[in-house]
Amino acid sequence: MRSSFDPWQQRTDRFTLLLSLFFLVLLVLLLYLVKIDKDIRNYDRYHEKVEMMRVLDYQFENYLSKTYRYIAYDEITQLEKRFEEALAFLNRPNIIKKFGPDIYRQIKKIEKEYTLKKLYFEDFKALNARVTNSIHFLYDLRKTLEKRLMDDPDKKMLVDNIFFSISQILMDIPYDKARLSKELDKLSTNSDKEKLLIYFLQHSRQFLLNVDHVKEVQQKINQIPLLDSLEQLFEGLTGQYNKDRNWQTIIAFSFFIFAFIILILLVLNYRRMRKNTRELQAFQYAIEKSDNAIVMTNIQREIQYVNEAFELRSGYTKEEVLGKNPSILKSGLLSSAFYKELNETLNRGEIWQGELINRRKNGSILYEKASIIPIYINGELVQYLAVKLDITEYKEQQQRLKQAAAVYEMIGDGILVTDKEKHILSANPAFVKIFGYTEEELIGKEPMIIRTLKEDIYFYRQMWDQLLRQNRWSGKLHNQAKDGTIIPVWLTLTVVRDEKGEIENFIAIYTNLKDIIATQEKAEYLAYHDSLTGLPNRAYFDLRIVDILNVARTSDQQVAILFIDLDRFKVINDTLGHSVGDGMLVELAGRMQKIFDKNVLFARMGGDEFVVTCILEDGKKEVEEMAGKLLSVIREPVHVYDYYLNTTASIGIALFPDDGMDKYEIVKYADSAMYAAKEKGKDNYQFYTKQLSLDVQTRLNLEQELLHALERKELHVEYQPQYLLETGEVKGVEALLRWDSGILGKVSPDDFIAIAEETGVIVKIGYFVFEEACKAYKKWRDEGFLLERVAINISAVQFREEYFLEKLKDILVRTGVEASAIEIEITERFIMEYSTTNLTILEDLRTLGCQISIDDFGTGYSSMSYMKQLPLDTVKIDKSFIVELPENTHDAEVSKAIIALSKSLGYKVVAEGIENAAQEQFLRENKCDFAQGFYFAEPMDEKQFLDFLKEKGIKNPSHS
Repeated sequence: MRSSFDPWQQRTDRFTLLLSLFFLVLLVLLLYLVKIDKDIRNYDRYHEKVEMMRVLDYQFENYLSKTYRYIAYDEITQLEKRFEEALAFLNRPNIIKKFGPDIYRQIKKIEKEYTLKKLYFEDFKALNARVTNSIHFLYDLRKTLEKRLMDDPDKKMLVDNIFFSISQILMDIPYDKARLSKELDKLSTNSDKEKLLIYFLQHSRQFLLNVDHVKEVQQKINQIPLLDSLEQLFEGLTGQYNKDRNWQTIIAFSFFIFAFIILILLVLNYRRMRKNTRELQAFQYAIEKSDNAIVMTNIQREIQYVNEAFELRSGYTKEEVLGKNPSILKSGLLSSAFYKELNETLNRGEIWQGELINRRKNGSILYEKASIIPIYINGELVQYLAVKLDITEYKEQQQRLKQAAAVYEMIGDGILVTDKEKHILSANPAFVKIFGYTEEELIGKEPMIIRTLKEDIYFYRQMWDQLLRQNRWSGKLHNQAKDGTIIPVWLTLTVVRDEKGEIENFIAIYTNLKDIIATQEKAEYLAYHDSLTGLPNRAYFDLRIVDILNVARTSDQQVAILFIDLDRFKVINDTLGHSVGDGMLVELAGRMQKIFDKNVLFARMGGDEFVVTCILEDGKKEVEEMAGKLLSVIREPVHVYDYYLNTTASIGIALFPDDGMDKYEIVKYADSAMYAAKEKGKDNYQFYTKQLSLDVQTRLNLEQELLHALERKELHVEYQPQYLLETGEVKGVEALLRWDSGILGKVSPDDFIAIAEETGVIVKIGYFVFEEACKAYKKWRDEGFLLERVAINISAVQFREEYFLEKLKDILVRTGVEASAIEIEITERFIMEYSTTNLTILEDLRTLGCQISIDDFGTGYSSMSYMKQLPLDTVKIDKSFIVELPENTHDAEVSKAIIALSKSLGYKVVAEGIENAAQEQFLRENKCDFAQGFYFAEPMDEKQFLDFLKEKGIKNPSHS
């Protein structure tokens, strides 16, 4: 019999060994994959730092190109700090271990080159400051001289020529250096004793000298091969990383193959074990229906069989326990001596009987009365048979009785047990501790010994009446301790009845509410106060403002609501972190609170918003003084950690009952006034006026109607021709968006375009305008009218769309319009938001075939500085420079300069807003290419424009 079990035992051991080996291989593979992942993340961090350094170096170069503009030195400092942090991250000893000494030497080389470049850049910043100061001084001086030299046209012409050459230098346009030198010498000769001319001459020469110095520094910086070194470092890191990845892939694949082989062996071994298990089924069936749990083991005490009763009681299935030692059921609640005595009894071949404390699969305790019998066949021990009776319920009943007794003794609530006559039978220690009576003093007495006079006789009658009817009563009352102390308690009374329903006992449970009430008061404080500043919060404000307004209403007084919002706080919070922002809020809240007396309600509404509510004794003058003090203390620098921060506030003020009678209304009005303060430049206070509500309501109505304007088909496109100034021939057309609201009537684009951009509706509207313009252009071409282009405005917001370019391509394909016929007009806002991404989109549009135009050119300083960098075809002079031509000499000079600059860069020039013949003549004489305006034609719808073309007779020869 034993030999029949030995092969099964051997196979079990072999299976266990293979299974352990399989999990070991999987564990090693997992750890190795974790290492690979860690290496990848390490490389990604190094790759990210090098890539960031390349971008930062590119940004340094961008600043280097701003020779004649003020440079934000704080931004450069931030770039240097980020570059040095990235360099410090790379410049660590473990870089040698990870990527080798060559990479480390390359990093050191980059460090030297960066240090040298930073040194030269400091020289560049100093020279830049001189140059920009000279530019502004010369500009102001030239305007003064323009007035002084009205009677001396030769000197005026000489000054204008010198200033024009300086303007060419500022725009990086080639200029005649010899001619400029002669003109300076000539001016020197003719300046005599005119101080302004002497100043102009001196500053012009100093400007030229500074320009030469700037170029020398730029040349030195450009000779530093920092970007090439970063490229070499990037390639070196990538090469070493790829080499390591190849080795790691080979090793990981080897582990995987080894694990797969072990898995195949496990499957084969498991199948052989299943075959042996079936041989035991006949024996198992004989005792399967036993009410007791049956367990059979071999002489090694490994389970060979369990019946259904075992599965039900233990929660384990047969498959889970076969081949296991019965010790898997151990709960750990019996001593090792207990199991030692059990095993010694069995080793002697004797029957063991006793109680076991085991644990079910779900973790619950299983008490069993067990008999373990050694089975002998032909005098040889072959198996052990265990018969076990479940006694868990019996044990649990005993345990519950013990627990109830322990709870009674240890619980913090006082407990009294009385007989049916209400005489105290027992009192637990907690009751004794709460009320100060000993148990001996209480036995035989009634619970009324601790009653107080706070609850009257009617209260107690109602209590006992409900208790006898419902067998339970609970409520709050006050009892008196032995020393006379009044204690608030929560009393729960329960009736215990016998099987016949007769009362046997009363049980009273007393919960001391003293600490709970104190905790409740603390909870109420936390609920109504801001956890950061300790100020009253919005919930407390909502409660108290009602009381304040009621008092003011009764006493016929004014109440001021000051809504305070910190300016630029979000920038500080996002840049320096929430800990700095929180510290700043705490400091400012403390400062402001010191201004007010105890009768003023000062609360934090959330974020960086605060509100002040007070009853006024001295009218509007009092609240003005308060607002002025608030602005003053907020304006003072705030020292948080290592930062000295500056901020201001915008304050809105509303008065009760002058502005409103309802708390929601008055707070809303103060909030509106605060936004008005922000619009007026921040760092000020504004009182609410009815016009503010009208403006807010008008904007809200406009916004709500605009959201549905497209689906209601209230938007349409009109077209204004662009004609060649030299001949009057129509060459193109500009698409203009118009809105005829069913509720608001005609709405000017100046009123709704900004709102469309803020709400994001401009994206859908932009595609609508683009498609409508393409459809109209296709119809005109099909009619035989030759137009070179249709100009379409694209909002800067729309350029941020993820699939912007793809959607434009789709519209062009669907409408059948060539991209070369489309001129994309970008706005001044696009220029102000100039970035590499914007430049890429414009280049993609140029590659597609579209033309690019700057709309409203000349209204922003940034336009000129980026003009040569953007892929442009056309420059459109803003109509504000055209409206007073040719009388306004300043606008005339600016227009001439724009035309000359654009021509020198190879751009076409369009002037918009022409309203009379004099304007048209001036622009024609100064070589402006194209024009548009009411003088030639007003905007028209699609059909009207077609009739206009027919009237002009602009036919393609192939359709004539």
